Amino acid sequence: MMASAFVASVLGRQDAAEQLARYRAENRQLISSLQAMESRSGQFSQALDDLSVQEQRFRLVAGLPLLDPDVYSVGVGGPGGVDPTSDEFFEVAPDLAREAGDVTVDMEQLLRRADLLRSSLAEAADSVGAQRERYQRIPSIWPVVSDDSWLSSGFSHNRLHPLLGLRRPHTGVDISADFGTPVIATGAGRVAFAGSKSGYGRLVEIDHGDGYQSRYAHLGRIAVRVGAPVQRGDVLGEVGISGTATGPNLHYEVWVHDRAVNPVDYFLDDSYRR
Repeated sequence: MMASAFVASVLGRQDAAEQLARYRAENRQLISSLQAMESRSGQFSQALDDLSVQEQRFRLVAGLPLLDPDVYSVGVGGPGGVDPTSDEFFEVAPDLAREAGDVTVDMEQLLRRADLLRSSLAEAADSVGAQRERYQRIPSIWPVVSDDSWLSSGFSHNRLHPLLGLRRPHTGVDISADFGTPVIATGAGRVAFAGSKSGYGRLVEIDHGDGYQSRYAHLGRIAVRVGAPVQRGDVLGEVGISGTATGPNLHYEVWVHDRAVNPVDYFLDDSYRR
């Protein structure tokens, strides 16, 4: 009986030793896995650093101020001073507890940084979208579809009128082109006028918003109606010789807050220099 008890005791200690050895091996494996995760989190952190640089550039392009350093510190700060030694787990496996605590801190920091960048980039994207819509409305492209068109008369405050023989302001530019050449909207907006007007002949006016207007005169044909929305590049009509035109041409004007400005200053390139 005593021999049986002794054998059982020895076997029990062997089982306990083997189980302890297995636990230690598993702990080492877990620690190794956690260390690998910590290494990967370091790589992820570097990737977020690189993304942060791009995020700052994106904010500048979007016309937004850079985030205050204090905001960034909130995004990357610790989880509030968690002490792994206060956990009961620390008493059982201190090394494993420390590694788990370090990985938890790293992951929480990375998640906060990623969330901060997500919010910042979303804000910048919204700003860029709003600005892009505004830029699309500014009248700024060549208004006729022809490689043979050319600027025949410029903007002037005191031009000699070719028909009236009087000096008077020329509140736009004249673009010579063949009869029937398509005339296009130079920016997005809404048709404010489409009809005939003294001196202008057949005329289309576009209200682009933000105080911008454009006018397309001497048309031979009008292809839009009042109130119709137009996008940049939409056909408004065709080059003609209506009004006081001396030949087939488009008289084109840009107005900003009820003041005529030189359309040349708004062209995106030098394509008008033909």
